[in-house]
Amino acid sequence: MEIRFSAAQGEAGVRGAGGDKELESLRDWLEDDDQLRSEGMRVESVYQDRPGAMGDLLEWFGVACGAASLAIEVTHSVRGWWRSRGHEGELTFVVRGEDVERIGGLLRDIGLREGEGEGEHGDEGAPQ
Repeated sequence: MEIRFSAAQGEAGVRGAGGDKELESLRDWLEDDDQLRSEGMRVESVYQDRPGAMGDLLEWFGVACGAASLAIEVTHSVRGWWRSRGHEGELTFVVRGEDVERIGGLLRDIGLREGEGEGEHGDEGAPQ
């Protein structure tokens, strides 16, 4: 099972700086959760090349959970992150695997917006 997170895009397909910072903050929060990591959660990031800029832009990251029970724990950690800070950008998610409706419902309840599945992120790029 996998949950992919990305920053919401505006009408022109451009993300605001606030969303990018929120996305990186959530990724770092999950990577720092020792309990989730010890239970087998893996975070894989995909970056977008930015010619002429210093560093690449985090396009999306996926959280591999293995089982729905671990995905539920991830949603609880996301809720803790969401409540711990003010938010400038909007984040979206896509759930793949088992128990999609249940996990998606928990993330919608937190305030994240559901993406559009395969078309939202595609499978371009290799996780890094």
